[in-house]
Amino acid sequence: MKVTADDIINDETNIIERFKDIAPGSEKHCRNVAMLCESIGKSIDGVNTKNLVAAAKVHDIGKCCNPQYFGENQGSDDNIHDTLDPSVSYQFISRHISDGVLKLVQANVDIDIIKIVSEHHGDSVIASIYNKARSKNNGNTNDIHYRYKSVKPSCVESCVLMISDVVESACRSMSNSGKLDDPKMVINNLINNLIDDEQLDVLKIGEIRIIKSILLKEIESIFHKRVSYDDEKEDNNGTV
Repeated sequence: MKVTADDIINDETNIIERFKDIAPGSEKHCRNVAMLCESIGKSIDGVNTKNLVAAAKVHDIGKCCNPQYFGENQGSDDNIHDTLDPSVSYQFISRHISDGVLKLVQANVDIDIIKIVSEHHGDSVIASIYNKARSKNNGNTNDIHYRYKSVKPSCVESCVLMISDVVESACRSMSNSGKLDDPKMVINNLINNLIDDEQLDVLKIGEIRIIKSILLKEIESIFHKRVSYDDEKEDNNGTV
């Protein structure tokens, strides 16, 4: 029986439960990305929001094969890549796309959802591993060896998922380390980098503007700075 977008969105398939059990950090990230995608999808004409949200909820399901190789499933002091050669790290990280597609095919997920998942990194560079390789080799490293082996996004849905994915990951990491001082600049830089890398060619200028605006609003809502209890007491002359 075909697994539809509604099945995934409503958690009416056991693939989500297995995802939660095996790679809980990745599954939580996917839920956060799905929330961002839903807000964007509803604001851009012609977007199949159901397929987009469904794809977002399972876009990293391939990480179930090797969950410990991804930061969101690791402890704060337990990065396995610290001891691996960049070329080995690249193999483990990049394969989550093909592993995810295989899992979704085996689960009989709708092909339109699988297509979005397969394109959500395009042929972009895995920057952290590439930079590590450059440092190790004194800059003598070709980025072609550290790119995802997929095709660039061919539809708006794939582009939205790609952008939401990198923005959520980057902003969460920066927020956790107390460095998310200017979300607007972070979002603009991330999207502009993808544009420069020719990953978002199917998007119109107006669509990019909408995406930036919505992401800024959502990210500020999720990661806004909270006033500390002590600061609040001081502002109220010692009373709360």
